[in-house]
Amino acid sequence: MTVTLEISLYPLKDEYESDIIPFIQSLNSNSEIQVYTNAMSTYVKGDWEVVNNVMSTALESLWSKGGTSSTVMKIIPRDLPVETGFFRL
Repeated sequence: MTVTLEISLYPLKDEYESDIIPFIQSLNSNSEIQVYTNAMSTYVKGDWEVVNNVMSTALESLWSKGGTSSTVMKIIPRDLPVETGFFRL
């Protein structure tokens, strides 16, 4: 099943980019998913099993560094056209 996942990562520290940039780079390094990043969040599209595994690995890697962060994820079980901008009805 194809899913579209939106994730927003909020490291609870002043120098937040040092956590966010490597996290997004780790997502981009996986050729089995599609990743779209904007100023507020990142969208990940792909097979549910692959997306779930990629997200678990990326989050566990981040958490293993000992920092604290808040993570917000939304998952929709279909292929949303996030690459074309805003969804229009």
